[in-house]
Amino acid sequence: MSETAEGWARVLTAFEDWISYEAEEFGPWTGYFNLENLRSLTSREILGWMHKMQDELIPGRVDMCQGAAVALEDFLPYMPGDEARNTVRSMIDLTQLIQDSMLGMSDQFGRMMEEYKTEGLEEAIHYLRGIIDTEEEIRHQMSLFSQGFAKLGTLGLEIPEEML
Repeated sequence: MSETAEGWARVLTAFEDWISYEAEEFGPWTGYFNLENLRSLTSREILGWMHKMQDELIPGRVDMCQGAAVALEDFLPYMPGDEARNTVRSMIDLTQLIQDSMLGMSDQFGRMMEEYKTEGLEEAIHYLRGIIDTEEEIRHQMSLFSQGFAKLGTLGLEIPEEML
């Protein structure tokens, strides 16, 4: 396998791992972004959900995003020209932007949790709107990777067919 093909394999594996994490680990817990679903939980379950999001699921997302960034950084030396390198750099920058958004979401959960403990759900739910907005922004940002991959394809760096 050529070095470029190995680079593609690492990049694709990192993105597949990230997508799997989003779908299988993180995604099921977003059902409580719906206020009706959240209200169906007991107080203990609400706190458990917030702790799980802040302590496990969001850090896991950040790790997956970081894994994609590392794979892209490792792929960078195999880019044949400035335009391809700039495209990969912009994808690396996008991973940092997404990680920052994820960490911001974690902070929102922390503030929500503190307010929930002292004031209750009705006073803390205003944080939920910010969490939902942040999640929408993260998903939008994640969708931008397809543009980067498409741009690499137009530059002649298509994903090898055996990897599709």
